[in-house]
Amino acid sequence: MPSLLATAVDKLFDDAGLFPPASRPMAEALRAHHAAVTGPWAGLVGPFLCPVSRLDELDACVASGLPRPQRIGLIAYDVGRLGRRPNSVEGLAQFEAPLGTKLPDLGTWVLRYLEVPAMAKVHEALDRIAELGARAKLRCGGMSRDDVPAPDRVADVLVGCVERGLVLKATAGLHEPFTTTGPSGRRYGFVNLLAAAASARTGSYRAQVAEVLATEEPQALDLVHRLTRARELLKSVGTCSIDEPVDALVSRGLL
Repeated sequence: MPSLLATAVDKLFDDAGLFPPASRPMAEALRAHHAAVTGPWAGLVGPFLCPVSRLDELDACVASGLPRPQRIGLIAYDVGRLGRRPNSVEGLAQFEAPLGTKLPDLGTWVLRYLEVPAMAKVHEALDRIAELGARAKLRCGGMSRDDVPAPDRVADVLVGCVERGLVLKATAGLHEPFTTTGPSGRRYGFVNLLAAAASARTGSYRAQVAEVLATEEPQALDLVHRLTRARELLKSVGTCSIDEPVDALVSRGLL
C-alpha cells in the first residue's frame, strides 16, 4: 500500500500557498515552496501557483535573493492585467483561468486549464473546454459548505472528462486524505478523489463514482490495484499547504 500510494501522489500537489485559507505573504510562500521541493517529499510537489496580479511581487522577492520556483502555474482571473506575454515568464508550466477567458498564445509546452463554473451545466462546459483543446479544472470546496459541490456533480465531471478524453485538476478543500463530514459540512479527501477518478477511468457509472467519492470508510476504497490509473485522469490537486496533506499521509502510514 505505501509504495502504491507514493506512486499515485507523485507531483500531485500544486503549491497554492498564496491562496486562502493560508494566504501566505509572497516571501513566506516562496521559502515554504523551496523547503518543499528540496525536502524529503519533493517528488510530491507540483508547480508554485501565482496570480497574474502578483507576478511583479514574485519577481521582486526573487531579485532580493529568494529562490525562484523552477515551475510556475499562473492563475489568471484577469488576463488583461498580465502586462507581458505569459510565455515570457521563466519556468511557466501551466496556466489556469475561468472558462470563457480568451487564452493568450502559450505555446505547446504549457498546460492550460479552464475552470468549470460552479453553476454551469457540466457537459456543456466540458464540451467547450474540449473544443478549446484545454484541460478541465474543478473546484471541490471553499470557505463555506455551499462551496462544496455534491458528489453527483463531481462524479459527472469525472465521468464527463473520461468520455471526452480530458485531463482534470482539482482544487479547494482537499486538505485531508479521506472524505469527512463535520460541523462545517462535507470535505472531500484527495485519496477519495483519486479513487473516484480511478473508478471513472474503469468505466463505472456516475452513481458508483459518486459513492466512492463520498464514502467515509477508507477500507472501502479498493486502492490496491487501481489507484495509479487515477493519474491518467486527475493530473493534480491544488493545496494551500504541502505539509498538511503529506503529514496526514505519513501519520496514517501511507507514505
